[in-house]
Amino acid sequence: MGKAKKIDLIILLIYPIFGAIISHLLNINAFGSVIVFFGIPSLYLTFKEKRHIKRAALFSLLAVPIMIIVDYIAHLNDQWIIPNSVLPRIFEYVTIEVILWAVFHFYFVIMFYEHFLHHHFTKNLWSQKIRYLITLCIFSFSIFLTLYSFFPASLQIEYFYLWVGIILILIPIILQLFSHPKFISKFFETAAYFFYLTLTYEITALQLGWWDFPGKQFIGWIYISNIKFPLEELIFWLMLTAMAILTYYEYFEEEEK
Repeated sequence: MGKAKKIDLIILLIYPIFGAIISHLLNINAFGSVIVFFGIPSLYLTFKEKRHIKRAALFSLLAVPIMIIVDYIAHLNDQWIIPNSVLPRIFEYVTIEVILWAVFHFYFVIMFYEHFLHHHFTKNLWSQKIRYLITLCIFSFSIFLTLYSFFPASLQIEYFYLWVGIILILIPIILQLFSHPKFISKFFETAAYFFYLTLTYEITALQLGWWDFPGKQFIGWIYISNIKFPLEELIFWLMLTAMAILTYYEYFEEEEK
């Protein structure tokens, strides 16, 4: 790693603590938190890795329909809630904050990965696999709309966080790393940074009331001082989400590298 990238890494390592301090001092809301913790670092890496902007942005935008589905079902089943939103909600529950967070989170993870670890550039943005991914997202959202409109009771799912974590996060990671072990070190290095970032974000969020976990259908709880969050949050978001993002990113990359 060159000197310039070492400086970039130091800045990004310091930044989450700075973000937490600013959040407390200014008492920012959930919308502002997304900008502080994910938007600003994403912008920083955008200036550093301009050639990856289009591909990272495309993958990030494709996360929107899936995040709407997940967030709606999670709210419906009291897995998590965002009590205060500065903008109107979609489908009664889904906040713009969550959608914005999904976009910036995906983008930040991909740009971090490309800047520090992967160093690969694919010119062809619209590969066949990307078209399949777009089709899959549209199909999934269509199924959700059908269930939402005609069979709403089917969206009431016990232990939803656990099931969505296993199906959409854990299993794809395991399959990817077993079939492509060359990615293990890069994935874990990326995950290490984002565990630190998201843990700082989680603690700050619960202290300032950006979100909460009102339900009881969790496999366990993590207690840190005067706050608590589900064990699923630790496993699937703090520890594994960055690797899941990279799993989908690598799988749906251009076929030939």
